[in-house]
Amino acid sequence: MPRLLYATTNPGKVFEVRKVLAAHGIDLVAPDEIGLALDVPETGATLEENAALKARAYLDRLRAHPDGAAIVMADDTGIEIDALGGEPGIHVRRWIGRRMTDQEIIDYTLKRLASVPLEQRGAQFRTVIALATPAGGVELFEGTLRGVILPQAAPLRIPGFPFESLFYVPEWSRLLGEVHRLPAAQKAAYVTHRERAVLAALPRLRALLDGSSR
Repeated sequence: MPRLLYATTNPGKVFEVRKVLAAHGIDLVAPDEIGLALDVPETGATLEENAALKARAYLDRLRAHPDGAAIVMADDTGIEIDALGGEPGIHVRRWIGRRMTDQEIIDYTLKRLASVPLEQRGAQFRTVIALATPAGGVELFEGTLRGVILPQAAPLRIPGFPFESLFYVPEWSRLLGEVHRLPAAQKAAYVTHRERAVLAALPRLRALLDGSSR
């Protein structure tokens, strides 16, 4: 069976996606597990462009790698706030044109939404997955998680993830950050935006790995 490379250096993402795929009999390889180091500038204007950029860049590097993979999977994630026309999207960290701290992002979000009533504070996390094959094709799949931006941030803080203290998921009756802090056994009951994107890509991924479709 051809191998699958997940184009990320984030061990948390590798753990999350590997868990989903393992339940369906699919294994993946992380770049560091085959000694592959690659920094891909995310210069795209959309999640779709950034995911495709990473997938193609890793695929190009693998062509000359002795332990290469037949399929590369990459993703990009953003948060889109309804009342702000989809901002910040892919620009969370540099929303105001410079790099922001977690607390600055929290404060800026609340400032922008200060006059917006709770029923209009809808938002979604959206993940786009790109699958690239040696034949050169790139196919895109997405997963979303709807929620509400709270009027005040919860005390909970997870470094590097400012919206974990702001994003409440009605279908879970929990903050996103609360779910991320649950033990693994309990966390399995909550399907995130990234996991939903993986599940959307699963039928095509299985076909590619089985060699029944190119």
